[in-house]
Amino acid sequence: MKFIKKGILTSVQDFGRQNFQSIGVSVGGVLDVLSFKVLNALLRNDPNEACLEIHFPGPVILFEEICTFAVSGGDFEAYLNRKVLSRNKIYQSQVGDVLTFNRKRVGERVYFGVMGGFDVVSWLGSSSTNFQMKINLLPENIKLKHSPNYSILKFKSGVSFDYDFQNPRIRFVSDFEFENLTEKAKFILTNTDFEVGLQSNRMGYRLKGQALDLVEKKEQISSAVSKGTMQLLPNGQIIVLMADAQVTGGYPKLGFVIENDLSFLSQLGPNKTIKFEKVSIEHALEIKKQSSVSLEIIKKALKFSENAN
Repeated sequence: MKFIKKGILTSVQDFGRQNFQSIGVSVGGVLDVLSFKVLNALLRNDPNEACLEIHFPGPVILFEEICTFAVSGGDFEAYLNRKVLSRNKIYQSQVGDVLTFNRKRVGERVYFGVMGGFDVVSWLGSSSTNFQMKINLLPENIKLKHSPNYSILKFKSGVSFDYDFQNPRIRFVSDFEFENLTEKAKFILTNTDFEVGLQSNRMGYRLKGQALDLVEKKEQISSAVSKGTMQLLPNGQIIVLMADAQVTGGYPKLGFVIENDLSFLSQLGPNKTIKFEKVSIEHALEIKKQSSVSLEIIKKALKFSENAN
């Protein structure tokens, strides 16, 4: 597979480098975990099979061999030659076919994967690109692993999966420092709109809204942070840490965005507005359980589709 154009910040990503934060290595990995899971389920791949995370303008890809692939996440109006493609549906390319992304319609990131996966190197158990450390930066060409020999009759599979962009609700579980907010600040956080700032990126989403005040302002000792941590900046604004976030931080931690909604947040671009909703740990765990059940239903539906063919 050859990149005629690489696009903006196109990278190889999987679930990231787990369990190395203690030595200063950020997790990294895909921002939209849900779309990544759906993509690999659709392609019958290992759940952690690496894909391409694509921003707009996207890459122009020349297929140099027959390839079974799919796109998930945002909608950048993907074309295979002159044929428009649907998200979350399997397609097969021929030698010489060209994949393009012509227009950003919805979302901020598209995920492109191939059946069998890419032949890319692994470091600390992950193939994810780390831009800060310049690890696994996108090459000019990327080789494919052996692709399973599925009958062309089975390349009709697709799943229905998308986010409700009309209802940008971001749920979070509060941390103990949430209680140091004034009552007015707590009301603002859970009842008013926040806007995604222009400086938002893979490290963190900076939000703009009414400033939040603390009951008592005091020096914070740096402590561990993770993807999804909601930090309160000195100016009263919130930053939500994303996949490439640092491993420690000294700002107050107000809470943690749940995984499902962190994936949704990653598909919202600058100037989009969101509302926060505080939920219990028990509710967050139930949401995660429901998400796992939904993914299993998708896998069973795909298997049934194969057998039917």
